[in-house]
Amino acid sequence: MSFFSRDNVKYGGNTSCVKIQIGRRTIILDCGSGLMQFLNEYNSQNGEPLCLDILLSHLHIDHIIGLSVFAPLWDKNNDIRIYTKSRDNRPLSSQIFGIFKPPYFPVDLTKFNCAETISIKDDAPFILGDDIKITPFTSNHHDDTTAFRIDAEKSVVYLLDYETEKNPVRYDELTRYCENADVVIYDSTYLPKDYANKQNWGHSVYGDGIALAEKANCKHMIFCHFAPKYSDATLDGLSDTIDGINKKYFIAFDGMELFL
Repeated sequence: MSFFSRDNVKYGGNTSCVKIQIGRRTIILDCGSGLMQFLNEYNSQNGEPLCLDILLSHLHIDHIIGLSVFAPLWDKNNDIRIYTKSRDNRPLSSQIFGIFKPPYFPVDLTKFNCAETISIKDDAPFILGDDIKITPFTSNHHDDTTAFRIDAEKSVVYLLDYETEKNPVRYDELTRYCENADVVIYDSTYLPKDYANKQNWGHSVYGDGIALAEKANCKHMIFCHFAPKYSDATLDGLSDTIDGINKKYFIAFDGMELFL
């Protein structure tokens, strides 16, 4: 989770939101404040209906805050689907948008949402369109978080809010989910010097990501979700370190694009 300040604008500022474009199909992974960048793109589409699939790893506020201002959700002419696990007996829309109501938000957004909400389960793959396979699997993080593997012509694994498994059996499972992936988006919240006091908080360090990438034969690994305490200057230094280890590993920055 990050916040804008003078010291962390390049690598931080916005909270988690990743856009994947596969042909004409658009997939959004989590809806942190970074979702606003996609809203600007939508506003430039001359009012054409929007077709969009949203995968939510979990419902912590930093991963859904962008939903509060994403106007396309309130337009019934758009074709938007939101996928996440159901966590209690309330309707799924109420679980996703329930925090956005008085006294925490001016209006109750559950009354405005026009998106279809779809419950998913870990290790129960589903298909988007004709041939995009989504495999949800259990993340090592609090509050029933989900990780995702996306397979089309290329493969992407989303591992934000994920603490690298210490259990050998679970680690082998994680390795299989990441095996031969074209890109793994990896939680690197803490630097090694700070991680010792943060274990079991549900976040990882870049060194564990590199070890996983080597074991699983990942083609690229993107490190992100850095704690807001780390300045751009600090992460510039880390970027140089990682680049020196292997040029297929790198740190994500706000607005970054990668073509596969």
